[in-house]
Amino acid sequence: MTMSETFTHDFGGWYSAAARRWRNPDGTDGGIVAASATVRQTAVIAATTEVWPGASIGDGASIGGGASIGDGASIGDGASIGDGASIGYRASIGGGASIGDRASIGGGASIGYRASIGDGASIGYGASIGYGAVYESGDWLYVAGPQGARNAWATAIWSAVHGLRWWVGCQHGITTAELRARVERDHGPSAHGDDYRHLITTVETHPGLARAIAAHAARQAAE
Repeated sequence: MTMSETFTHDFGGWYSAAARRWRNPDGTDGGIVAASATVRQTAVIAATTEVWPGASIGDGASIGGGASIGDGASIGDGASIGDGASIGYRASIGGGASIGDRASIGGGASIGYRASIGDGASIGYGASIGYGAVYESGDWLYVAGPQGARNAWATAIWSAVHGLRWWVGCQHGITTAELRARVERDHGPSAHGDDYRHLITTVETHPGLARAIAAHAARQAAE
């Protein structure tokens, strides 16, 4: 799509840079996009959104109202960014990933292909969330790696709905029992197997997990 003439815009109210008004595929006015940003023609950007210098927006990506796409951030093809979401400096959002309304993704964080970050959830600076992982506000999250023969990152997420689940390499949303069985099947008594078994024990005995479970139980008791 075409963009408007270049003008100077204060991104975030303080960072001045050349910018243009995006035109969405349907011809409506889109958000303010830095002249140095790269945006594919099929992207849809709400009128109240800012895309900072050096950012890139992929084919078919959708950016909601009031969102901020930080300096050098990358939004993959088909990704969806919710209203009021904040994507930090040089963060990477994988293709097909979904970032909920008001969610915050820290600078340098990596959100994997088709991962889902829920409304109001916060992912810290430099964190890595694996392929297809599902994380909602209030869940407990633990990321470790590289793990195994393929040096994969492991993402463990506890939620009140699903309990503790794992995303490791091509294993998505499996239970701890399933992960243990696959570790024994694929690695057995090896260094990689030992690493996985230690990781499972670390997560299951982590004080943060115990606190998350206790906090959920307290909320239920108070209802």
